[in-house]
Amino acid sequence: MPALATTHSLNNYPRLSITSYRDQLRQTDKANKIDVNYKYRNQSYSYSINLAKTACNYGNYRYWWLCPNCSKRVSVLYCAGAYVCRHCIGANYGSQLQQPIDRLFSRAEAIRQRLGWQAGIAHGNQGRPKHMHFTTYYKLVTEHDRLVQKICGASMAMIDKIKGSVSYER
Repeated sequence: MPALATTHSLNNYPRLSITSYRDQLRQTDKANKIDVNYKYRNQSYSYSINLAKTACNYGNYRYWWLCPNCSKRVSVLYCAGAYVCRHCIGANYGSQLQQPIDRLFSRAEAIRQRLGWQAGIAHGNQGRPKHMHFTTYYKLVTEHDRLVQKICGASMAMIDKIKGSVSYER
């Protein structure tokens, strides 16, 4: 079972993406580090973060941060005082902290958005979205119906469990 919501997720930390420096890196071909200056929790920080670059299949280069703590090659650093990678922080993605019932709701919502349906577990016959193949449409509708059945079953099981644990005293 995933950790409870008291565990920190990566959404709790400011992020520094390598793409935010894309224009600066294009101007200089020999960049091997970037200087960062910022203030975090009333403390000033100023240091350099090393870069690595890898060749792309069709020419040019892709830049990566080298984590100041462990030297892993990453595209995003997170601020926990100093900018470090997600492995050094030890935080999880938000989806890793979801409970099983929440995963069902998230997947059902993603299907509803893809089909252009309104929010909620019930759906009307709104028809197949334009340009969606019939087999894809029926596969998504079938998966959505299966998820709704699981959600309803899990909800009823929770209600039965709550009813069983409540005692009435007079």
